[in-house]
Formats: sequence, C-alpha cells, structure tokens
Amino acid sequence: MFYPVRYADDFLVLVSGTQEDALAEKSALAEYLRQSTGLELSPEKTRVTAVTDGFEFLGFHVTMRWDKRYGYGPRVEIPKAKAADLRRKVKLLTGSSTTQISLGKKLQEINPILRGWANYYRYCTFAGRVYSSLDWYISDRLWRWLRKKRPKASAGDILGAYQPSSRRRTRRLWREGSTEQHLLAWTPIHRYRLAWMRTPNFAMSSGEPDA
Repeated sequence: MFYPVRYADDFLVLVSGTQEDALAEKSALAEYLRQSTGLELSPEKTRVTAVTDGFEFLGFHVTMRWDKRYGYGPRVEIPKAKAADLRRKVKLLTGSSTTQISLGKKLQEINPILRGWANYYRYCTFAGRVYSSLDWYISDRLWRWLRKKRPKASAGDILGAYQPSSRRRTRRLWREGSTEQHLLAWTPIHRYRLAWMRTPNFAMSSGEPDA
C-alpha cells in the first residue's frame, strides 16, 4: 500500500511495507515520470527513509513518536533549523546598522514576518513551546536594539517603551503608540482538522493527476 502527498512540484509517497517495497516503488515512479514527462527524480532531493527516523516536507518535520498512552503515532513538528533561521533573520533586522528608524517602524517591519511564521506552524506539535522561546529571544533582541539606538539613555528610560499590551493589559511588551510587538505565543494552536480538506482541482475520479 502507498499514499501519495503532493504540493505543487513537491511530493512524497508513504509506503506500508519494507524498505525493499519503498525502493521498488521509487524505481517504478522514476520510470513512469521518465516515460510520461521526460523528468528525472533529483538524487539530492529524493530519499527513502523510515517514518520513525523522520523527514522534512514543505518546511515541516514529520516523524513518529512514542507516547506511553497511545504507542507510536505520527507527529508534525517545527524543525529546529527553521526556528534558528527566524532568530537569524530577527538578529539581522535588529543590528547596529538599523537603528535609524523608530521603534514603531521597526515593529512594523518585524511583525509581518512573525505573524506569517506563527500562522504557518500553528498546527505543529508543541508549537507553543517554540513560540514562547522565540518571543523571549525577540524581546531580548529589541532590548539590545534600543540600547544601541539610545546609548546614553538609562535602562529606566528605555523600559518606558516596555508597556502593557492593548490586547492583554497584564502582559508587557515593546510598544510605541498603537504599534506593539506581535507575540507568537498568542497564536491559536490546535490540530488540523481533516474535515477542512477539500478535493483539489487537479484530482480526478480515476486517481490520475490532471495538472
């Protein structure tokens, strides 16, 4: 048995069987693509692996994890490399050469990146833990950025911009006027419901792709 998953020109095939079964399926698929489309599978991007070892697809880490209550089960996680990439991007945006603009402008520059990143990974297991860790890092980077922007200001003066959020008054964050730091941890996190899925336009009743 096998189950294909496709997004644009990226796809994977989940095989129920041995590694030999997976290798045979790969060979058959490579031959079919060669004859029908003239395309070759990329040796660098094509991999045969057990789900228990994990793999990455569309920026997600897919694996099987042991749970003492239910046994082995599938899990979609945020890859550590993706969280590191976000930290690196925020670090570049809060470097010493970017202090010419106001805090509000800097938040407007960073917030769309944070909002998009959080929404993309909100269905991942333990996403809340990753979000909380990133929120702490981003707050610290903004503090360091303000210290570079105002080297002669006291810590108390800089902390004047660390104000209660307009959304939750008990939570303080970096804010200037109506513009405030977007917190990833406030993104709703829940499992993706398969009931939301619809038959894609390229699907046909015969099972053959039409794209």
